[in-house]
Amino acid sequence: MARSFYELSRSAQRARLRALAARVAEVHGIRCDDLRLVQYEDNAVYRLAGRRHGHPHSTLYTLRISVRDGRSAAEQRSELDWMEALLAEKAVTVPVPVATPAGDKVVGLELAGCPEPVTAVVFEWIPGRASPPYSRPGAAGDIGAVTARLHEHAAGFRPPEGFVRPAWGHREVFTEGAALDGATARGRLTENEHRVLQEVSAAVGARLPEPGSADWGVIHADLHRGNLLETDDGSTAVIDFDDCGWGFPMLDVATVLSSVLRTCADDLPAYEDFAERYLAGYRSVRALPAGAAQFDEFLVMRDLIILNFVLGSENAAVLGWGPQRARGILGLMRTYLETGEYAGHLELLP
Repeated sequence: MARSFYELSRSAQRARLRALAARVAEVHGIRCDDLRLVQYEDNAVYRLAGRRHGHPHSTLYTLRISVRDGRSAAEQRSELDWMEALLAEKAVTVPVPVATPAGDKVVGLELAGCPEPVTAVVFEWIPGRASPPYSRPGAAGDIGAVTARLHEHAAGFRPPEGFVRPAWGHREVFTEGAALDGATARGRLTENEHRVLQEVSAAVGARLPEPGSADWGVIHADLHRGNLLETDDGSTAVIDFDDCGWGFPMLDVATVLSSVLRTCADDLPAYEDFAERYLAGYRSVRALPAGAAQFDEFLVMRDLIILNFVLGSENAAVLGWGPQRARGILGLMRTYLETGEYAGHLELLP
């Protein structure tokens, strides 16, 4: 009996995924000149260089394959619906989805060892630098304004029929998340750690707004520095909408600032300066989202999302960096229970 894809070594998985990526390029009518793996954690993401029929020059693309527990084809089409609306209204610079010659933007292909077809999408590559330097003059304000424009567009976005994306409320992240409700996590947490998470869940749930209240809408949901690009013309682009869904915009704000805090953890004044300029940039476009007074709780939620990912993952790369990250997050959550403040707390917010 053939071995499951997930029982293979990481190198064997990567070999099969690379072969599949070449097939995805072929289905899109792209003659592959070069294919480089960028990331293989939840998805396998490639940098593809190739030429489409009738185009004499090689072009760069991003090719993403969803493997284990990836988004459904319907969810991915909905992701592209929002991205294309952003592009049509020139609200924010985001990757352009690339269709196959048949007009399909999400394709399903067989991957040996997987019981179900896996899905893949291709985007035009945006040249630029990921994780813009937080200390670059003007960077904080630019990122704040881009975040606000994303939210301003979402506030007026009318999802088409059949639009389906995940939700990022307290129930989904805490009660039903892998850390508190997953079988894999139970084998990786001590009883004390599980009890800490239960207490944190109750404390955060008592303070967060209810889903469906003011400002609940479509958000990026993974707006860390690695998903922001400083483009060649100096502007800021947003990439990787794989987690976009229903939630509170303040979670995006907390995600940006949490990622900057991790980058300059030994320089708290630099973080506070970035935060002040970032929030000013946001306010230059629109008022801060509802829930600003619960900023600490959204910081906790962001780290719980990471903890869910780490504790629910079987990916070898995640298991390499994940346990240390999980221990750090659990320590911060213990402090939150004692003080009511989470790492990244800001006095300049209500």
